[in-house]
Amino acid sequence: MKRYIKQIAALAMLVAFASCSSDDDVAMADNVGGSVAPQTASISRLDNNYNLPSKIYTKEGVTATKVEIYKNTAAASEVFVRGAKVSDATIADGVASFNTSTLGSFDVFPNTATPPVNIAKTGTFSLLIVSTYSDGSTTTMPFTLTVGKGIVWKVYNDDGDLVTNATSGVSSFKLNDPTPVEIHYATVKKATTTIQSVVGEWSKNDGAFSSLPGTFATTAGTIDIANIPYSTYGGLVAGDKITYRFTVTAGTQTDVISTTVTIADQTFGSALNGSISNSASASKFSFLTGSSYDSTNTANAEIQFVSPFGIAAFGETPIDFVKAAGLDYATANLFAAETAYTAGAKVTSLTNLNVGDVVVYKVTRSVNFGTASSPEYHDVLYTGILKVSDKVQGATSQELKFSFKEGVLSVAEED
Repeated sequence: MKRYIKQIAALAMLVAFASCSSDDDVAMADNVGGSVAPQTASISRLDNNYNLPSKIYTKEGVTATKVEIYKNTAAASEVFVRGAKVSDATIADGVASFNTSTLGSFDVFPNTATPPVNIAKTGTFSLLIVSTYSDGSTTTMPFTLTVGKGIVWKVYNDDGDLVTNATSGVSSFKLNDPTPVEIHYATVKKATTTIQSVVGEWSKNDGAFSSLPGTFATTAGTIDIANIPYSTYGGLVAGDKITYRFTVTAGTQTDVISTTVTIADQTFGSALNGSISNSASASKFSFLTGSSYDSTNTANAEIQFVSPFGIAAFGETPIDFVKAAGLDYATANLFAAETAYTAGAKVTSLTNLNVGDVVVYKVTRSVNFGTASSPEYHDVLYTGILKVSDKVQGATSQELKFSFKEGVLSVAEED
């Protein structure tokens, strides 16, 4: 193995290449007949049969007679050390090309995942481009070729553009929620590389992989995973973990990306405390604001106190109640509350409530989905649950204290 010690000249040459402003303005060392500049510094795992071009620049009357590719085995403190020969480049029309298949397997790179997982490996080849010219001079160009992913995740950035990302950007979607949850992929290759297929698969709770329904484009794709029929997976429950895997194939080369998504429960928001009484100063209440109001309030109140120890819809408020004996306030999710509400008798007032009573209510509110300057109101149906925590009887006064929480139940249409 021969060590090249002309490091200063090589570094000067590299600086000259970096400062080139056009194809017709290339600086070259005085004592050499030309220089060779790679036209790309990266390929993907799919590009193992790609003719990688390097443009040849020569002085007047000089031609490049030979261009060779070697491994660069230099240590960190060295500029280059010529290692094993990779290939002779083909010279044509001022371009020297070598086929990336001569680099050998792209699986030589270490698996850098923590912890290690079964992923296609990426990395870099440290190379030397050794060029010989008709005037008898030679140049040696250190060159790092990066081998990247052949399929990548895409996510939207702040400008609304899809950009490459390390993950799918999606970690969960809600059970039975029809709201779109999209993941995006794109394949990466040189123009001359042909992709045969992209295959989508799923696995539930680390089980075997099965095919996803539909076909997948070989360039880029967007998949609404919340819209895939639950029957595809044999049904889903909260807590299930679905892994989505996409494999791209080009010739004998493959690459893969995967993402694991947890099926989230539909739960209530945080619990709040409230109270309502027969006092004129606190006879009305709003679940939206969590505040009590006096008897004259018509702007905020959603319910009012009724005797003895009861509540009722106020005015035109679209709200009704179901007493839900047996429903656990502490653990109930929106599905359990919906079941209790559907099975019970719906009323607009309840009296004689006792400590521990649980009530499911539904209230429709007009919500602005636009802005203050350009409002866009839509009706939203909220599901709430309350539990009576105390009832206080005075000589003439009555007060109910309770905790409550709300949520919006989203239910997909049945397949």
